Amino acid sequence: MIQDDSTMDFGQLFEASTRQPGDRPLFPGETVKGKVVLITADTVFIDYGAKSEGWAELEEFLDDKGQMGIEPGSEVSLTFIEYGPSGPRLGSSLRKTSGGSGGALIRKAYDSGVAIEGIVSGTNKGGLEVTISGTKAFCPVSQIDLVYCERPEAFVGTTQKFLVVQYEEEGRNIVLSRKAVLQAERAAQAVKTRERLIVGETLPGRVTRLTPFGAFVDLGGLEGLIHISEISRTQVKDPADVLSQDQEVTVQILNIEKDEKGLERISLSLKALEPDPWETGFEFEEGDTVFGTVRNLTNYGAFVEVAPGVEGLVHISEISHKHVHHPKEKLQDGQELAVKILEIHRDQRRISLSIKEVAELLDSEPEAAERKTLRIGNVIRRRTETLPVGVSSGQEDGQGPADEAAAADRASSEKGTSPLPRPGMVTKGIVRTVKPYGFFLDLPELGSHQSGLLHISQVASSGSGLSKKGLKEGDEIEVEVIKIDDQGRLSLSQKSIQENQDRADFRDYQGQAKGSTTFGTMADLFKGKRSKG
Repeated sequence: MIQDDSTMDFGQLFEASTRQPGDRPLFPGETVKGKVVLITADTVFIDYGAKSEGWAELEEFLDDKGQMGIEPGSEVSLTFIEYGPSGPRLGSSLRKTSGGSGGALIRKAYDSGVAIEGIVSGTNKGGLEVTISGTKAFCPVSQIDLVYCERPEAFVGTTQKFLVVQYEEEGRNIVLSRKAVLQAERAAQAVKTRERLIVGETLPGRVTRLTPFGAFVDLGGLEGLIHISEISRTQVKDPADVLSQDQEVTVQILNIEKDEKGLERISLSLKALEPDPWETGFEFEEGDTVFGTVRNLTNYGAFVEVAPGVEGLVHISEISHKHVHHPKEKLQDGQELAVKILEIHRDQRRISLSIKEVAELLDSEPEAAERKTLRIGNVIRRRTETLPVGVSSGQEDGQGPADEAAAADRASSEKGTSPLPRPGMVTKGIVRTVKPYGFFLDLPELGSHQSGLLHISQVASSGSGLSKKGLKEGDEIEVEVIKIDDQGRLSLSQKSIQENQDRADFRDYQGQAKGSTTFGTMADLFKGKRSKG
């Protein structure tokens, strides 16, 4: 006969509790850990260190898809339910067995503190009606779920596990709690999850709640918070714009600490798992015009997001050609506008921007009718149209490509617009940025925001009065457009202008020498020109 723990004195209870499970009687509701030794068609046998093995129904180990997650040798943790003819019965809940009435089963679950399975047969104003082996029981709406259940009717027809929290003789008043079972399962999950809680670790989770300041995520028995600033590299105003309840996510653990009350606080991040644009690279470069969004206004300027998670600073002096006392005079948070990339400091993760160098509305510029706008991602570049090589309608009248280009320039001048840049065009350039590999020049004659690169190899060594070492920001020089790539970027040359002039001088010299008996040399020519200068 099994001795009930209510008849044991303190000494007996203490002695029983200190013995291993295999050395002492088990109490209903006690946790038993063991190893699977045999699996049959409907039963799993577990060795937990006693003379005889315990057993559990195979259904205990099947998931929602009917797949079994154990095999011989697997470590399992179950609850002792009762001693029977087949030995100690283990499991996570009581189920209907042959020869047992519903009332006896419920009483056994109540006495042992073990969960019991029941079918939700209906609802009433207060909660769920549950049937257990023909016996009626009741689960209050407050005990249906971990959070308030708004649709109890969704459980009708399903089989659920309940803990019997109230039982009166003859089964007149039986109160169940599904919430208590879920809490116990979460506590068991939390033990396993806590073993994997390491800062920097990546874990799967499920969004449980959305608040104005972030999203709570269930990691498996434990909840963590993704602060709104950690949801995305792009600024998020409302977590609900990006996430939804019950959404499956993968998060990185940022921090684990305890608050003043000793409660565990887990900080999570989605942003940390997104690619870092500073490492992967940008779609834009210095001199490009891009669309951005104003994210913050300060006394000294405006921060504009030009790529997801990448902000640049428009210094107050770069907002307008007129004096601005505070950026809020011209800008506001959330405003979308076009900015020019002045400089990119990758080592410092800083980008300098300008608004005043960009027209307020690109489509309203005078040159818009003559040029097309090329949009590459977030980058806006002017696509120049080069004239096709070959006979055109103008050539039939004796006009070649050069004549057509000149005619186009004259037409632009008459309309008050800027001419289209093209290879061979000579124009004025103003040095804006000095780099080790060359100089970025603004080309005001070709448009208010047109620019190009003068590579150091294309800087004239003499003749212009400005050497490679002498060029500095603000210098004005004459350059030739020598190349336009498929993205509309201009390559410039100062050297080509000098070389073209030298060739022209030599042709003049040859023409003058036709009437002379002595032709001389190029050196003679240049000596003569220098003496004249």
